[in-house]
Amino acid sequence: MFKGSRVFWPSTLVAALTCLIVVPAAASAATTLWVSTKAPSAPFNSCEHPGYSHIEAALGGPGTAIHVCEGTYAEQLTIERPVAISGYGKVTLELPAVTANSATPCDKASEEWFGLPEQDAISICGTAKVSIRNLNVNAVWPGEPVESGVSCAYSLNGILVAGGADLELSNSTVTGARPQLINGCQYGIGVQVGFTDTATKALSTGTAELSGDTIAGYQKNGITVEGPGSVASISKTTVTGAGPVAAIAQNGIGVQFGAQATMTKDTVSGNECENPTCGPDALTQYQSVGVYFYEAGSGSSVSKSTLDSNDVGAEAFDSTTADPSIAGDKLEGNRFEAVQIGQGSASVERDVMRNSNVGIQLLQYAGQLYAPGGTGTHDTIEDMGKWAVLGHSDDSGSDLAGSFSITNSRISGNPGPRPYESVESENPAKLKIYAEKDK
Repeated sequence: MFKGSRVFWPSTLVAALTCLIVVPAAASAATTLWVSTKAPSAPFNSCEHPGYSHIEAALGGPGTAIHVCEGTYAEQLTIERPVAISGYGKVTLELPAVTANSATPCDKASEEWFGLPEQDAISICGTAKVSIRNLNVNAVWPGEPVESGVSCAYSLNGILVAGGADLELSNSTVTGARPQLINGCQYGIGVQVGFTDTATKALSTGTAELSGDTIAGYQKNGITVEGPGSVASISKTTVTGAGPVAAIAQNGIGVQFGAQATMTKDTVSGNECENPTCGPDALTQYQSVGVYFYEAGSGSSVSKSTLDSNDVGAEAFDSTTADPSIAGDKLEGNRFEAVQIGQGSASVERDVMRNSNVGIQLLQYAGQLYAPGGTGTHDTIEDMGKWAVLGHSDDSGSDLAGSFSITNSRISGNPGPRPYESVESENPAKLKIYAEKDK
């Protein structure tokens, strides 16, 4: 079953360290603000003659566009107004030696609800359109809350989008969030869009469009889209986990608790769990997932994407009628399952699955709220170690009856060359797997 993903550790925003510099009057009057590692100097309109030496200070200025010149900037950012931030050359935002807790209304709402203070590299809170382009965000914590004795007392994020904010992130890199060494704490999200908070929904929603980005080095999830009203479009983005790790079950992209997300032409890989509690039996062991839908909002999908070298390529766990779509994807080398349906239904169409234990696995277990089901059509399922389609059941008397059909698909070597030889149900009376008749 779907396990090990971040499903109840919502994240929120970051408080920034205010950069205390004197802002020249000429720089204050500009609508385009320039930031450089050089000292501010007139006419404050280029990398050679910037108006600011810190990004956070420029955010306090009047400009709607901030141009950041090549260099490394050690600071946390708090964004609560419309702004476009563009990097020129190699621009890196890294955390300062001593990090601060987040203090925006979004952060406070999350902390009050979940009891964990927030620390993020970039906090975006409020009904504002924000654009970030060509920025490298290094969200690996250098000190607190990583020091001994701190343990799991914080939520860490590279970028958090909440309070009704709308982020457009393009051609950027987010490394982290995580402590110096990956541990078992269920925090550490690269990009967090919204969070779950039924008390203050106005503060917990976020919208984001990611295009051409790279997310890596995270502890728990690369990207999480969370909560009713939160929406994300993720395209041509690469999300890479740490590979086989013993400390935690990582996940690439998670869409959960009513959020809606569409993913197109993305690459998600390297999410594999080596913890003793992890393994190939999804009913009794945890697994890392490339892309998961956990009670996701209607219209969520992953399409034309490459999901490889994860424990599970894509997983749907649906307690509603949302039925996420997994279509036109390439799922190869996911060591346990290419596609898994942990609860509810999903549509699996035109996908290519190769070199896993199981191509499509449906789970059936006592206590399940919705029976597993769905359809597969025009799929290619080849070279599976065990089965093309498997209904994996605990065969309990209280199991809900479910079914899955696979039609118009190319199935071979899984272990049998024909559809009927490559599908199996461990509880055929209550979990029926239909395959088209052999021709």
